[in-house]
Amino acid sequence: MIERIHHIDFVVRDLELAIDRWTRLLDRSPRDREELPGRGVVLARFQVGEIWIILVQPTRDDSPVQTYLNTFGEGFFHIAWAVEDLEVEAERLHETGLAGVSDQPRRGVEGWRLLDIDAGAMFGVMSQLVEERGACR
Repeated sequence: MIERIHHIDFVVRDLELAIDRWTRLLDRSPRDREELPGRGVVLARFQVGEIWIILVQPTRDDSPVQTYLNTFGEGFFHIAWAVEDLEVEAERLHETGLAGVSDQPRRGVEGWRLLDIDAGAMFGVMSQLVEERGACR
């Protein structure tokens, strides 16, 4: 079962400028920064209550995030839903007939386990399921 919003990602062209603006808005510094070379991004995370706000800047022209940025520009990228058991929730969604849920989980920041949900299945909203259990901390 989906428990809550886990994080919301925003794609940006200039991470340092975005960090400055979001720091002023949220009145706090990002909790951490991380590069994910396999995804071709660098990111900064702010924690607001139980929700992460994540700023994502592509680092390579062949990154899917760069393609998204070229197509849609800066701003909202995707929303992620916290679940206790990724496989159980993915199976539930498949049983309801929801198409577009990826078959294989991948690792994200802090070892989060992620499954992507195709935007076409959710009326244009890119979504993910996130399981923190077993995450590397």
